[in-house]
Amino acid sequence: MSKSWFLDAGLAVYCAPANTSKLQILMVHGSVDRAAGLIRVARNLPDYRVVRYDRRGYGRSEMESRNISFEEHIDDLENLIGEVPTVIFGHSYGGSVALGAAERENKSIRAVVCYEAPRGWEEWWPPPPPVDVEPGDAAEHFVRRMIGESRWEALPARSRRRLRAQGALMVHELNTQTTRPYAVADIKVPIYVGVGELSGAHAQRAAELTVEEAARGFLIRVQGAKHDAPMSHPSQIAAIIRRAIDGVF
Repeated sequence: MSKSWFLDAGLAVYCAPANTSKLQILMVHGSVDRAAGLIRVARNLPDYRVVRYDRRGYGRSEMESRNISFEEHIDDLENLIGEVPTVIFGHSYGGSVALGAAERENKSIRAVVCYEAPRGWEEWWPPPPPVDVEPGDAAEHFVRRMIGESRWEALPARSRRRLRAQGALMVHELNTQTTRPYAVADIKVPIYVGVGELSGAHAQRAAELTVEEAARGFLIRVQGAKHDAPMSHPSQIAAIIRRAIDGVF
């Protein structure tokens, strides 16, 4: 993997070396994360052009003095896609962004792979943190639950501070999902829906409903995985992406 990156309209973009592949894989990270969180998956796809980016407000991408709307995140994704045939992989909130882009019927999007995209508009989905909870505490709670107490405690203090600092962004993004932001039934391209075998009941139900609603939906449970599968089970996530690519050609 190349370690080089560049800014594109304020977004920090990371590209694998170009090759002769007819399409690109564009990866979208979730909340309290950045493009680096998907690098292990990218490394399992060395024969494809893989593009990762820090969503606006995260990592090296430009910060904004205001909250970025869900639609603006979709705009950013579409700008990066351009006219290149693309399979999108989205993790968590990034999965929602990927599905939202696919609903717009962008002709360059050939398939979507989403892993545990939230369905925050459902009455059974866990609600965003209440207003009296400090956003940094909410972010810490989320990461501790995702990676486990021992891994959190092993993180350098600087990393823990960075993750806590993303709490306000996380809370805003959770709130953008409390009303339905896209309609899965209107998406025409194939949707490959991943969920961790060890993830909770709400993640399982969300994945199953997304597949049921999709015109062409496929459910894949990743054995032994939880919400952080792109880090803990990157080869299995890459295998889902390869399956999506095989379905395109």
